[in-house]
Amino acid sequence: MIMQTTNSFSLQRFFMLFRQSFRINKKIIGITVAGFFGIVFILLFLFQSKSDFTHWDNNDYMGTFIFLFFILGIVYSSLSFPDFRSKEKSIAYLMLPASASEKYIFEFVTRIVAFVLLMPLLFWLTANIEGAVIHHWVPGLEDYKFSFGKALDKFYSVGGKTVWDTLSIILGCLFIFLAAFTGASHFSKSPLMKTLFTFSLLCGGSFLYVYLLSKGLNIDQYNLPDDRILFISNGHEEAKLFTLAASVINISLLAISWFRLKEKEA
Repeated sequence: MIMQTTNSFSLQRFFMLFRQSFRINKKIIGITVAGFFGIVFILLFLFQSKSDFTHWDNNDYMGTFIFLFFILGIVYSSLSFPDFRSKEKSIAYLMLPASASEKYIFEFVTRIVAFVLLMPLLFWLTANIEGAVIHHWVPGLEDYKFSFGKALDKFYSVGGKTVWDTLSIILGCLFIFLAAFTGASHFSKSPLMKTLFTFSLLCGGSFLYVYLLSKGLNIDQYNLPDDRILFISNGHEEAKLFTLAASVINISLLAISWFRLKEKEA
């Protein structure tokens, strides 16, 4: 029976795991949603007060959203696999009647997919409620309605954005969350700090390697055109290359976190 639950995926067991987690954590979920509403409400009020409630528009809302989206997303993703933080919880978690694939998909859905889908909705609701309330008391705040549609229209109207540009942005954002997600699966203590330290070392080492390689090969003597980076001649090719690289890196991060879970299951 243990081998069957370890090697198979059951939709019924997956939803049972989801319902069990919701029953246990429903109070925490409610407190988190209420806390998010309160924090966003207060932040928007403070930012608007700094502009005297007059110089505020949809772009300012969008800037606040982007900042919170990445900061909260990184923190929330780094809290994945919470039962791995202690040995006792790890044993209880591994003994759950669910397969490794069910546990892994559950963590991925609740920590990344749910956040990406629900956080914009919660921010939109909070921003418009806050704007309406403040506008009632401070009529000077005229542009108080927030819309993602306006922000997207402005984004695509500048520079002739292509599908590759959109994919590169999506995969780049996903990489940030997957990096924190993978770090949480690998490190038991302080996963966010250790993940940031690890990726800073990797990035620094990579840039140093490229710099030393370019100096060793004396690339400067080839006098490449100013509008070209090696074989990349325009922004569209750059977006394609970034999309390909981000896809490979994201798949690698998913594989690392998956095999880390399997290693703990073994």
